[in-house]
Amino acid sequence: MAVAKRGKGFQAEFVVAGQRFREQFETEAAAEKWEFDTRAALKAGKALPEGPAKSTGGKDVGTLGEVLRSAIKFRWTNDKGCVGQVRNATTFVKWAGEKSDPAQTLSTGSVLDFVEHLMDERKVANQTINRYLSAISVLAKQARVAKPDLPWQKGKKGRLRFFTEEEVALVIQTLTLWGKDRIRDLFIFLVDTGARPYSEATAFRWLDLRGNVVTFEQTKNDLPRSIPLTKRALEAVERQRPYTGHLEGPFCDIGKWEVIEVWRSIREHIPGLSDTVVYTTRHTCCSWQIIRGIDIRRVQIWMGHKSIQTTLNYAHLAPNHLLDNLTALEGGAAPRLVVVNGKS
Repeated sequence: MAVAKRGKGFQAEFVVAGQRFREQFETEAAAEKWEFDTRAALKAGKALPEGPAKSTGGKDVGTLGEVLRSAIKFRWTNDKGCVGQVRNATTFVKWAGEKSDPAQTLSTGSVLDFVEHLMDERKVANQTINRYLSAISVLAKQARVAKPDLPWQKGKKGRLRFFTEEEVALVIQTLTLWGKDRIRDLFIFLVDTGARPYSEATAFRWLDLRGNVVTFEQTKNDLPRSIPLTKRALEAVERQRPYTGHLEGPFCDIGKWEVIEVWRSIREHIPGLSDTVVYTTRHTCCSWQIIRGIDIRRVQIWMGHKSIQTTLNYAHLAPNHLLDNLTALEGGAAPRLVVVNGKS
């Protein structure tokens, strides 16, 4: 059962065929019964059971859907320039669930999960993510709940959040102690490959692995990308063989929401990671390569960035790159940090 303690009650939350179902109940038993009945109704093709009754008013009083309608009516109706904010707020509400509890869905953790959804599935740019966050800020104010810490996305001059080696080791240790060995191995694979968590890492097949080289067939740019695996990444993949049996790939049976729920627990357990999402692993792989002196063009190819400008967002992390330029001008070794326009 996907039931967890939330605030003063219990929340039932699960996903079927890509559709998210979520309701809040006063007791754990009520939440479990609703989830069981809802799953059974979905399987039988019958009408879904009603959620918990509200204290007053209509069927969705006190819900995120009502907050959205209130924000539209009192904040956005008379402002023609707010059409985009209404659209973005509506997208967030549909993702979170119209009947969900505003205090829960407008929390920092939930917003971080939504940002990861925007990055990995909708492939939106940083500026667009900030527009979504602006709309969410209005919803939080309208709902009169504690304003979440919004993860505003910055350009190449801002701080890029990536894991330190110590943080990676701590996550690996924690997941091992929790008995989450497969999530741990997926985390290792993500850090050392920079693969997009759900469209690449959990989608690749055993047939896509040749020796220590993996090919991602399903990429953001629809261009297959092959990269060699580190020793620990290859070991993490090979450890999946006893679990997968007839399955096509090492991680293909690990669901998105299973990973997100585990990461929510990680954020709660390790406060220093409260501003991270699973997608931070991709930023980490790119950042570590730049920090360790790999040239921009090769990092671009490894990460599968369509534009080198995306990779250049990380260029400021390269230590001593101006000293490399000085060495080159004085007739020494060629600089490690190289910006190449066009094909190599």
